[in-house]
Amino acid sequence: MIIAHLARVCYPFHPFGGLEQHVYRLTQELARLGHTVHLFTQPPDPFYFQQEAVRWRGDVQHHYLPYQTVKLLRRNSIPDRLINYPLFSMRLAREVRRLAPAPDIIHAHGLASFGVALQPLPGVPLALNPHGMEEFKNVSRLKQNAYAPFRAMLRTAAQRSAAVIATDRALIPEVSRYLKTPDSKTRLIPNAVDLEEIDAKLVNASPTSQPDGTVLILSVGRLEQNKGFDTGLQALSRISATQAWRWVLIGEGSQQEALEAQVARLGLKERVYFAGKVTDEELYGYYRSADVFLHPTLYEGSSLVTLEALACGIPVVASATGGIPDKVFETGEFENGRLALPGDAITLLAGLATLLEMETVRRHELGQNGRKLVQQRFSWEAAGKATVNLYKELFLIK
Repeated sequence: MIIAHLARVCYPFHPFGGLEQHVYRLTQELARLGHTVHLFTQPPDPFYFQQEAVRWRGDVQHHYLPYQTVKLLRRNSIPDRLINYPLFSMRLAREVRRLAPAPDIIHAHGLASFGVALQPLPGVPLALNPHGMEEFKNVSRLKQNAYAPFRAMLRTAAQRSAAVIATDRALIPEVSRYLKTPDSKTRLIPNAVDLEEIDAKLVNASPTSQPDGTVLILSVGRLEQNKGFDTGLQALSRISATQAWRWVLIGEGSQQEALEAQVARLGLKERVYFAGKVTDEELYGYYRSADVFLHPTLYEGSSLVTLEALACGIPVVASATGGIPDKVFETGEFENGRLALPGDAITLLAGLATLLEMETVRRHELGQNGRKLVQQRFSWEAAGKATVNLYKELFLIK
């Protein structure tokens, strides 16, 4: 099949985020299965793209489109997104229409689908993956109001699409409720990770050094309000002073200064380290060294960072939101961590304290359970085949 794959961002051209990873891995797997994939996204960011040479599997053709039409606004600010994202989406639609031969299917992520929904290609189905639908869940009243146009755009795209993909079982009712689409249009295709590639990166990375007896807690994500890192600080500040721990946060964002100020107020400057941007080698060095992965997010989609941590054999403490309860289990065969209420420092503290007080060998057992879960349920081979089956279904009934 000829597939037009649309996204605002894609790893390794852009930061190491969940959406970026998903677009990249799915593109790779579809090409590996023998399909031609036209990937439409922004031009590469020099910082990220120069860090490694990427070998694309199979027939992947890249189409780079500029994101910012109005360049007077701070990039990724709310005004910037409200003006430039719709324009970028319309530009995507125009470029897709120029493909010759025309694609058999269009697969779009989030608001990248809007332009194609407004200007559909006759006979070409649109499959939409809305991911976490953060536009509907933000707790900030300002962002709730500001993102009203985005909510309308995503609903329009969902209602005009042939299928809407839910990446976790817990997200199926959210898709119908937020996007106002019938359940019959929703398909469950879990997110996944590439275990072979993760293992190769782990082997090639050098572990970071920590003082003996210190438990290394790791978090990876944008330093934004919705990631709940302030709640993580509240919980960690209540851990017994006799417990030796260090928290490393990888990522950047608008909340970094506020978080650094909170660290200072809580007297945690010797225990919390903001690593900022890192290379793949540095990231996997931290994954090799981490004892606990902390993801205190307020709301979430599938949470690829949680899957990656589990694939690396790290037990997880995370919020019970979005697709995380499908991946983090407190009991049973796949016991691999603890869950907390989103935004609740007390339940987060309980989960962290439990894992910090565990013997190293017991934490290792939980980490191995997480690895086994990923092997059995969240491989890209399974996700790729399920996606192609959806394409064939839509192509036959178009």
